[in-house]
Amino acid sequence: NEYKSYLRMPTLICLDTSLSLQRKVGQETLISMSLKALAVLIENILNTDPYELIEIATISDMYSTIIEGTYQKSELIESLTRVKQGDRTNHGLLMKRCYEQCSQWNILTATHIILITDKIPPPLKEPLPAFPLGCHISLAALVPRSNAATSFPQFLSSCKLKGKLYPGPAVGLESVERIFENILLDNYSKYEGKLYCGHQFTSISLHPVPRLSELREMGTSPPQTFPTSLHIHGFLGVSELGNPPYLSRHLVSPAVSAATPSRTTAKVPDLRVLLNEVLRSQDGHVAIISIGNGWFATLTSYLPKSEKNGKKSNLVLSVMAPQSFTWLGNIEFLGLRRLLKEGSQVNIPLKRPFPNSYDNKLGPGMVWVKISTLKQSAQKVIRYAKRLPDKSPNLFLKELNKVRKSVLHYGFSDMLEVLCKLLEREINNANKEILEKCIAQMRTETDPLKIIKI
Repeated sequence: NEYKSYLRMPTLICLDTSLSLQRKVGQETLISMSLKALAVLIENILNTDPYELIEIATISDMYSTIIEGTYQKSELIESLTRVKQGDRTNHGLLMKRCYEQCSQWNILTATHIILITDKIPPPLKEPLPAFPLGCHISLAALVPRSNAATSFPQFLSSCKLKGKLYPGPAVGLESVERIFENILLDNYSKYEGKLYCGHQFTSISLHPVPRLSELREMGTSPPQTFPTSLHIHGFLGVSELGNPPYLSRHLVSPAVSAATPSRTTAKVPDLRVLLNEVLRSQDGHVAIISIGNGWFATLTSYLPKSEKNGKKSNLVLSVMAPQSFTWLGNIEFLGLRRLLKEGSQVNIPLKRPFPNSYDNKLGPGMVWVKISTLKQSAQKVIRYAKRLPDKSPNLFLKELNKVRKSVLHYGFSDMLEVLCKLLEREINNANKEILEKCIAQMRTETDPLKIIKI
């Protein structure tokens, strides 16, 4: 999936396959009823949102991934035939693996966990770290409503999760199907609206559906509802806009009602295609859209890294927090430059040149966005240590102090001890005096402004 690393909309379905689900209710077992209803649920989810990534796993005494995240309906339904019977349910292992799966996305990704079981999970004995923002769990409890225990809130509290219990009025295929219907209605919906540019408009849908309730949990004040009419206020160059932080991103696609042969023929112009061609031009522009309450979004053309010929770019809507464009001033007052009077200032917005805090060329700071970059910095220090004392110690000390200062500023105290152990391995008769002094200072001196000397 070329958008998996960019547009994230995952659902994790966990099916309990313990022995208790093998008991018969009428002519069928609980697990067979669950699989039949689950196939219908998957089909309905993908009919509602064709870009919803769904991952299926089973839990008993072991956690097994049946199929990784995909939106291929046939593959998902076929994977249900590979479900195997387990032993007893290990709820502690379940939530640990769910946390690992949810954490592979970014912190703003709202992963939906659907747990299908015949028992209410007890509170966890070992606490878990906080799940990413917006993650929630829907518990499809295959037990009568009268038997649904009151321990579900305690379970949610121990997991640091929000969720909802879906008990059935009775145990049977109709009851299971009704549970899944309620989960579908509460958690999956379509977004269809209109995108306007002047007098032109086109019907669109957004994937994933914007969920403003998750942004309110961050202490922000977004609009009460996401507008169904999106008006483009103007265009800015990429160099003028810079790279403001975004809160969520959504793929812009034709609305289902608009994706008819009469609309998709080459004779009928499509505003979405026109905007995509304009925004991906060499000049590089973005469209500014107001979504209300002082909130704005940008419309950009996104080209996946896997696409080399540049023909399969797509429109992406990025929701920004208020005052994300501080260098532009109040964005509501942006206007056309040609409307300015003669002699007025035209070089606006004014951007003062300032060095980036992570720019290695303009300062001693180091940026470690990836693990590989951190390893390269440590390996460079070790390489200089191996050449001592043949190579000047000044180069070694310069690089060592540079790494040490960044480590202390970032709070990577454990990294210093790892670096000391790596330097201890390189000690020999020739560099013993230099390295031992450096290692001793690194372990005792915690002030990043003081440098290591020999």
